[in-house]
Amino acid sequence: MSPRRDPEARRQKIITAAVRVIAEVGVGNVTHRRIAALAGVPLGSTTYYFPTLDDLVAAALREATEYARAALEAWAEELTVSRDLPGTFVDLARRYLADREQALLEYEVCLAAARAPELRPAAQLWIDGLRGICARFAGPERGFALAALLDGYLLQAFVTDGPLDTDGLRAGVVALLSPRTAAGST
Repeated sequence: MSPRRDPEARRQKIITAAVRVIAEVGVGNVTHRRIAALAGVPLGSTTYYFPTLDDLVAAALREATEYARAALEAWAEELTVSRDLPGTFVDLARRYLADREQALLEYEVCLAAARAPELRPAAQLWIDGLRGICARFAGPERGFALAALLDGYLLQAFVTDGPLDTDGLRAGVVALLSPRTAAGST
């Protein structure tokens, strides 16, 4: 008896591989062959499920966008019920980095968006979503700064391949969540 095929699982495997290939080489260098090799499926599978490369790229970008949206919603929910906002922001950043492969992939997609306009909606979702979440707790101007602070600490952890500077991040979050403004404080 031969094993049953799962067409939806294979289709998903191809989409996941496409997201990774886009992040690694940019949209302009994506090929059915590269995606099939990474997915570990026959080349014909990619064209069976996605007749054109544009169809496959579009599916991959939708996937990346939905993953980012779900992650940001989870962050918002956790922050909303938090009794220690600075601690929760730091914990969320630490957990984000714990899945290094996924986090790095998302940052690669964001960086690739600088070269490829078609990737910008997925990258913009993360930027706008993080700014929106931060603005809920720090106000619009400080929310923008808080989002930039989080992105900066995450990026530095990637570049140095070191641990997240939790003390420094916490101090920055505390300062940005403070109700006093820098101009008005003494």
